[in-house]
Amino acid sequence: MKPMQTSRKEAILIMDSRFTPGMALRHQNLFGRWSQLYRAGDLYLDLTLKSEDAKFVLVGQVIAEARQFSRSHITLHGPNRYNTSPVNEYGIFHLNIQQKGRYELEFAMGQETFLIHGIEV
Repeated sequence: MKPMQTSRKEAILIMDSRFTPGMALRHQNLFGRWSQLYRAGDLYLDLTLKSEDAKFVLVGQVIAEARQFSRSHITLHGPNRYNTSPVNEYGIFHLNIQQKGRYELEFAMGQETFLIHGIEV
């Protein structure tokens, strides 16, 4: 029997609150440090970086029509470590980040894996 291969796809940045005129300052005060929206195949990843007690938390939601998230997970690869979070039944996840740096996010759902490069914390 031939093993199933995982398809790896790059997610595309659609919106970044840091580069939206007038939105960055307003958004930072209300919700977090920044918010980004990515398209990955036929789904979207909505990410928000928040500050909590001198640490950072990356909160996100996978938005997809008629998808089951039961075997989905998010992995954040960063300086000298990685952190993984399950995706709940509503597509929501959160990852604690201990230090500033440049990260990569990997979202695995079934036989598909989506990648986001260059997440700055």
